Parts: sequence; C-alpha cells; structure tokens
Amino acid sequence: MDVVRLETDRLILDAPTERDIPYIYAYCQDPLIQQFTTVPQPYALSDAENFLTRVVNPGWVNGTELTWAIRRKEEHTILGIVSLRDWNDTQAMVGFWLGAPWRGLGYMPEAVRAVARWFFSGHWNIPGRASNESILWEAMVGNVSSATVAHRTGFRYLGTGRAEVERFGEFPSSHRAELTLADLPGPANGWPTEAFQR
Repeated sequence: MDVVRLETDRLILDAPTERDIPYIYAYCQDPLIQQFTTVPQPYALSDAENFLTRVVNPGWVNGTELTWAIRRKEEHTILGIVSLRDWNDTQAMVGFWLGAPWRGLGYMPEAVRAVARWFFSGHWNIPGRASNESILWEAMVGNVSSATVAHRTGFRYLGTGRAEVERFGEFPSSHRAELTLADLPGPANGWPTEAFQR
C-alpha cells in the first residue's frame, strides 16, 4: 500500500527514509530503548539499515505493518517511531519509541492519537479483517514511559500477564491496554499505580 502521511498541530508522520538511519542508530543506543523494546543488542548501524529495508519498507508494501517516523513540522529530523501491526480480524497492535532528547514534550501521545484516528477511519483495509475495532498496547512491567503514553492517549487498562510479543526468546510480564474510537482523546481512568512504577 502507499505510505500514509499524517499531520497534527505540531507533527508530521511519514515513512522513515535512509536519511533517518544515523538518528535511529543513535537513539537506539539508549539503555531504556534497549531494555524495553525488541531492538537488537548491541545495536549496530547495520541494524538501523535492516530496520528500514526489512521491516519498514516491506511493511508498507504488503500493508501488514505500518511504521511512521515522527517529525516536528518546523524541523524534519526524526524524533522517534510509531507503528501499527496487523494483529487479528478486528485489531492492530501499536508500538512506539521516542529518542531521549524529545521525551516529556507530549509528542508521543500526539502521534499515537493521530495514528489511532487514522486506523479508526477505516482506511487500512487488509483482506480478512472484519473491521478496525480496537488497538492493543502492551509494555513490559517497569516501562513507565510507555504506560504514561498509553494512559494519556486513552487506552483502557486490561491487566498484566505474559507478553504477546516475544523478546529475545522470552515473553516477559507485561501490562496490556486497549483503545477504541470512543476512548480518544484520553486520558483513561482505571489505571493502577503499579503501572507507573519501575
């Protein structure tokens, strides 16, 4: 499918490109990104190149995993990544990370809301999917930044359990939440305090 370009008040979301590779490489040296995501460890420049050629580009072509670069409108350096993965007949799963210099400015909830609104608009048509009903989120216990984004975006807390997504051969204990169109723009009620504890 064609790359979908999204805009918010402050941001542009489009596909990562080769010019973003040095930034992706630099951001993924961050211990928090390495601790709480599935990026290779150690993270080499070739891993950033492979991310573009083996994940981003094929994902857009076959339409099963859509990855956006997050950029500020006034300056187009990549800030981070948000993605939607085809999950089942009615759901997608969201994933995201933000470079350390850009955290705490509200960029990620803004980006996730934009991607969610696009998803719920019904423009992502995958054969076999009945409808676009909800988006799933999960993050390892202790990933406070991710939980904060999910909470602020409107995701409803579902609980803690074995992760759905494998991480280096394991399925660590993770928090889960779900977002529907009615939950936007957030924040959501019902989140336990332990979701925000390291």
